[in-house]
Amino acid sequence: MARAPVINPPASTLLALYRTMVMARAIERRLWVLERLERMAPSIRVTGFEALQVAAAAALRPGRDWVVSGPLDLALRLAMGMSPLDVMLAVFEKASPYASSASRLVNTPAMGGRHVAQAAGIAYATQVSGRDEVTLVCTDERGIYTGDWHEGLNFAGAHGLPLICLVEEIAGGSRPIARHLEASPATRAEGYGLAAETLDGGDFGAASAAFGGLRPPEELEAQAWQDPIDRMRRRLAAAGGLSDDADDEIQRESARAIAAAVVEARQAPSPEGAQALDNVFSSDLVG
Repeated sequence: MARAPVINPPASTLLALYRTMVMARAIERRLWVLERLERMAPSIRVTGFEALQVAAAAALRPGRDWVVSGPLDLALRLAMGMSPLDVMLAVFEKASPYASSASRLVNTPAMGGRHVAQAAGIAYATQVSGRDEVTLVCTDERGIYTGDWHEGLNFAGAHGLPLICLVEEIAGGSRPIARHLEASPATRAEGYGLAAETLDGGDFGAASAAFGGLRPPEELEAQAWQDPIDRMRRRLAAAGGLSDDADDEIQRESARAIAAAVVEARQAPSPEGAQALDNVFSSDLVG
């Protein structure tokens, strides 16, 4: 299904996406502190994926398209409508009004490939219902070695489903792709009847072009890893859309929003036992 490319969005859009990237990084840092002060369960580091994720969100339609995300995808969830408070309510295991089918955001606790098959099921349900909806599913490099990943993509290819599978390789991860595969996972797409490409996820321009479907893989040049937030900051500054003072204020706004979210989440009520199965099953897809 065609999507309008996001190659040269207006400065206001870039600035909004940059704010989301900064917020995601600031939340990650706050979680790092909370883990050590309150002995909370450690979270997966999300640094380095912000540009890729906001580019993906910019190509989707919040509240209409589906996102099946994992722990890495904080910037994606924020860009699709979650707030810092929604994140902190989940961290403190409190009742959250955001967890509903209306958000079209399905969070998974791990980055394995199991949820790829589930996402293919969502895409199939929307297709047979005649709905103009796309499903994006995210996994890291560990997911591509699972049977569910292959089954989900094979099912998507066989039925021509509106499914996008985003594989995010963690630098220094436990199962680096180059060590286990002779070529990029994108080369396997043809066997499933799918289109695919490899891109520099730290470059917003490359990522938005890929989601817009305009740049073939051979035109993507290999780049050394750089902080995607720094790269976006330089891009905005070069276009005259971000001054040092404005950037400082964005950093302060993020810190204030997160601090307020932590306070409110601590005071929020815990979910009732009767809510345990809420939003686990939905009739919306077939209604």
